Amino acid sequence: MAHRLDRQRSAVLGAASVGGSADVLDFLLPLWAGAELGASPAQIGALVALELACSFAARPLAGRLADTRERTRVAGAGALLYGLGCLAYAVAPGVEVAFVAAATTGVGGALLWVAVRAMTAERLATDDAAFARLFSRVALASWLYWVPAMILLPDLGYRGVFGAFAVTCLVGAAVLAAGRQRGRDAAAPGARARDDARRLAPLLGVVALTSVAESGVGLLLLLHLQEGFDLEVYQIALVFLPGGVALTVLPGPLHRLTRRWGRRAVYAVATACSAVFAASLAAAPGPVAIAGLWVLSSAAWAALTPIHEAAVAEVVEPARTGRGMSLLGNASLAGGAVGSAAAGALYGATSWAVVCGVLAGLLLLGAAAGPWALRRTGVRDRDRAASAPVPVAPQAPAGL
Repeated sequence: MAHRLDRQRSAVLGAASVGGSADVLDFLLPLWAGAELGASPAQIGALVALELACSFAARPLAGRLADTRERTRVAGAGALLYGLGCLAYAVAPGVEVAFVAAATTGVGGALLWVAVRAMTAERLATDDAAFARLFSRVALASWLYWVPAMILLPDLGYRGVFGAFAVTCLVGAAVLAAGRQRGRDAAAPGARARDDARRLAPLLGVVALTSVAESGVGLLLLLHLQEGFDLEVYQIALVFLPGGVALTVLPGPLHRLTRRWGRRAVYAVATACSAVFAASLAAAPGPVAIAGLWVLSSAAWAALTPIHEAAVAEVVEPARTGRGMSLLGNASLAGGAVGSAAAGALYGATSWAVVCGVLAGLLLLGAAAGPWALRRTGVRDRDRAASAPVPVAPQAPAGL
């Protein structure tokens, strides 16, 4: 191919194409399975759990491939698989094919995100905001997809929207395939995956803990809007929209605050803000107030996610970045699975206020443990760009 896309640009564009589709798909999938396939609540739960389980199981392989094969091709293969999974949802005659689609999207997502984050890490030495920029672009694609999806849903139906997602994912695969390739970094002698896991363990533990709370809050919010306020699908989407906008515009400014204040301070403040959101849900009077509060949680993740990814890229060797990102992804997935299951059970067994209080308490624990984990892992408190001395221009001799 005579002209190749810039490597980082292809990674961002490809990830945004798939990520925007995946975000809306995750929201619509349970509603579609119940309304059109007649799936029971247990089957819907199993469908969602299967995608998570396949993504979890595939991440170690995705990490190895991202470190031993050309990363643009690994990411492109992941985007292609995700698109095929969306297509399978669009034509699924029953729950059985939907389970096949869930497994396909789970594996595809693992390949895509591990490879894309490993490619983003390649740029950290010259661009300390690389992960914040990736997060912002994917979030922008997400809410840009939400609006037309909600508008077209009544006319196209769930299957038509899923088919459109398949097309966007295939476009993302093509963009990634057009990305410029690069040679692999050489691994240092004696480097082992378990060494990375041991060093990252404190951070991975905190990531899992906060993911328990955040996924629980997300599920509770969806259930509460649907059952407590009897909102339609598009109305629920409108409640989430301000948070989506915040995810798009805040990563850059929050990264600049991280440069100034340091990672540990921003981690503590961001997680505490998320705890305030979780606790405030118990007293929120209606959807408008919830939409405003949801911005707090979105702002927290706009700050925390780039910190997590940059910390992993800093700790592990460049030749093992893919495997490091697979460990980070699995910590988040494991916490998310536990949080969703626990929140759903608590929501049915106790009061809304009690569940909000429990999740807020977990987030406050994360606010205290996060800075300790960053310090224990050996991550710098500030990026090189922030900690490097500012050069002083030489002064001209007096009299000239």
